[in-house]
Amino acid sequence: MEKFSFDVISQTLTITAQFAKMMNDPESDEYKLVMRFRQDFPNLTITKKTHKSATHCTTKSGEKFNCNQFKNLTYDRMEKFISALPKSESYLREYSFVKDFASAIQTNGYTLVRKWFVAQFPEFRKNPLFYLSHSPELVSGFQFLDEETAGTETVQKKAS
Repeated sequence: MEKFSFDVISQTLTITAQFAKMMNDPESDEYKLVMRFRQDFPNLTITKKTHKSATHCTTKSGEKFNCNQFKNLTYDRMEKFISALPKSESYLREYSFVKDFASAIQTNGYTLVRKWFVAQFPEFRKNPLFYLSHSPELVSGFQFLDEETAGTETVQKKAS
């Protein structure tokens, strides 16, 4: 017999898709079970179980994060983080260059800006305070965009 759960108080029977499929056969145990529930609970509500959303994600490098690792990483938060760092002027200059370039070439340049931010501050998710005492080498916005657009062109040529 397939899995199901029953809540007596709300009189709700939650079933899987496989249970629902088996329930359609009047000779099956699932059908007989549902009919018994209906006799005992005339106001029975039957709902299908949906999949569970993932609570943990694992990156390609093996790092584990809760849900989306870039959740809440908005333009505003990136700017505030950069502004709080020593040598923030040079980081903000490159950030602004990448942001302006990305918004000019595509309608939503967030992905490109986020990629630059992660390349510039790889320890941001694990240990953001790391950057208060360490100043990483500046990732040139121009060089970064050159590499990113070259990678995109290569993918487009292969698709053609």
